Amino acid sequence: MNKNYPKEYFNLVQDNERLRDKPLQTKQLSYFQDAMMRFTKNKYNVMASIILLILIVLSITVPMITPKELYTETNSALTTLPPKVPLLEKLGILDGTKDFKNQPIDLDSIDPETGLGYPTDRFNIEFLDFSTLKNQIVVGSERDILFVGGQNAIYINAEKSAYTIQSSFEDHGFIEFLAGTKVSVEVLEMDGTGVLEVYVLNSTVVEPTSWDEYTLIGTIDSVGTHDFDPMLELAESDRGLVALKYILPTASVDGDEFVKLESVTVDYLVNTDDLEDIVYSGFFLSNFDLISLDSDTENGRFLRSDAEMVVSSFTYDLYGALFSDTEETIGAEEYAEILAANPGMEDTIILPIDYVGTPEDATTYAFGTGFPITSVLSVDSITIPGAGTYTNYHVMMNGAYALGFEAEPNFYFGTDVFGHDLFSLIWLGLRTSLLLGVLSSLVNIIVGVIWGAISAYYGGQVDILMERFTDIWGSFPQITMIGIITVLIGPGFTALFIFLVYDGWIRIAKVTRLQFYRYKGREYVLAARTLGASDRRIIFKHILPNALGTIVTRVVLSIPSVIFLEVTLSYLGFGIGNGQSLRIGPLNLTGTSIGVILNDGQQQIFAGNLWLIIYPTIVVSILMITFNMFGNALRDALNPQLRGSE
Repeated sequence: MNKNYPKEYFNLVQDNERLRDKPLQTKQLSYFQDAMMRFTKNKYNVMASIILLILIVLSITVPMITPKELYTETNSALTTLPPKVPLLEKLGILDGTKDFKNQPIDLDSIDPETGLGYPTDRFNIEFLDFSTLKNQIVVGSERDILFVGGQNAIYINAEKSAYTIQSSFEDHGFIEFLAGTKVSVEVLEMDGTGVLEVYVLNSTVVEPTSWDEYTLIGTIDSVGTHDFDPMLELAESDRGLVALKYILPTASVDGDEFVKLESVTVDYLVNTDDLEDIVYSGFFLSNFDLISLDSDTENGRFLRSDAEMVVSSFTYDLYGALFSDTEETIGAEEYAEILAANPGMEDTIILPIDYVGTPEDATTYAFGTGFPITSVLSVDSITIPGAGTYTNYHVMMNGAYALGFEAEPNFYFGTDVFGHDLFSLIWLGLRTSLLLGVLSSLVNIIVGVIWGAISAYYGGQVDILMERFTDIWGSFPQITMIGIITVLIGPGFTALFIFLVYDGWIRIAKVTRLQFYRYKGREYVLAARTLGASDRRIIFKHILPNALGTIVTRVVLSIPSVIFLEVTLSYLGFGIGNGQSLRIGPLNLTGTSIGVILNDGQQQIFAGNLWLIIYPTIVVSILMITFNMFGNALRDALNPQLRGSE
């Protein structure tokens, strides 16, 4: 191939120009400017940092702008209210309702058409969502009046031969044994060769000591209904109690012998025409007293079975029920104060349609909306000679006003078992947890970095001695150490803080030691030592900046670890507690922390109050994720080896 090109193909460039160096147009970046540039390159890290900053700001500002009584004062009326958010409630989400499960119903409330019943003792049916109402039957063995029906069985324990039950005076009082009285015992099943003896105890015997004080009126050895006339054995009319004694011919071997009873009925004539029945069955039969006059031969169990209780499940508007109008009685002075505090309230009075008379004489009237009193039901005046006239107003009070609120409140995260606003309580607790984490981490990083730097930089015997010391210091079981610290100092902030730093610096020291071993043999370190740099300059100028990224990441991630450790200690009873406080200069640490809130909330899981554990857990999870991303971003930003890289 011909590579000879004509001279005309070539031209000299800048033949008549004088070439000179041009000044740099860009400004040299400092170490931290370059680190900030790398930090902001990753949008996810920036977003995590913003979220972390928002959490910190909320922990500072929310407790400041929220009325203090909402998260410091106990209010039993506001206990465990579910979350309610104004906009979301219109979508049926976080609307202040709560699902109740297995609530015993009022049998009188059963609808004959639907067959459904509901409880009435603790619930206002106006705020019950009947579209969610469901009933079911629960079979149990509890000695509870809510459980109806069922049978009761007398068991004899192993190595015993008898056991006795006796009617309770608290149920029906003493039984009248008159002429014509009949005692009926219905036996469903008898297991073994034993017999059931029926006795009467005279009411004059308060605490029987032997069976001679009882009168035997009959014996049962088979199933079925057995009738007895107690007057055949009693000398005269009497008042007393019925006792049933189950007896085996020999001592029980395995304790399985039993007699199962359906009912015990006492019929007697009050007069010639009226027959009165006392029926012991179900709960009332299970409520018989247990009698053992001879501890050597008499002992056993009295167990109930197959009892049924109708329960209901439904959705209930707790906010509507709590803040609905309530009937109250107030004095004339309080009534006048309410009118004075609400200008224009009297002008909205609405009299009954059929009222005749002057408005001043009316004793029943209503007010317009938006006032503390919705209506006056009646007015009573009492004149006491020599003391004057006292007037009471029976009114329907606005529910929110009666509880100390100007309007119905919305608790975004609900309330806890003490009636505290969980939203402000969580941010207050987060502030305490963050302050504990930051303060303990500062101590840990100062001690850990100095210890690890000295150990690794000098090496040899110094490193061996310092490492063995940290091994021994950190080998004590944590639960033992916190127990010792608590005993010596007492539970609280001081004990918890000492525990968080007593071995927390060891992890920082180990990380620092590894990083120093990694960098202390590099060429630039050897060059600095050759040029006569001091040990302090080499440590803090040449080695530590290179290891700072990993160390900072470890320190940042230790803060959420401290929070989780505080949760564990609070659960075990070694952490801080409600009601404590500690002021460190302008900082005020309260006894409320995320750990304390979670500890209180976990006890409410089975009660269905899941928001007490969900919201603190979400906040801690977000805190952990953002701290993790923030720590990783700092590690990359502070790494000198990445300087100038994209």
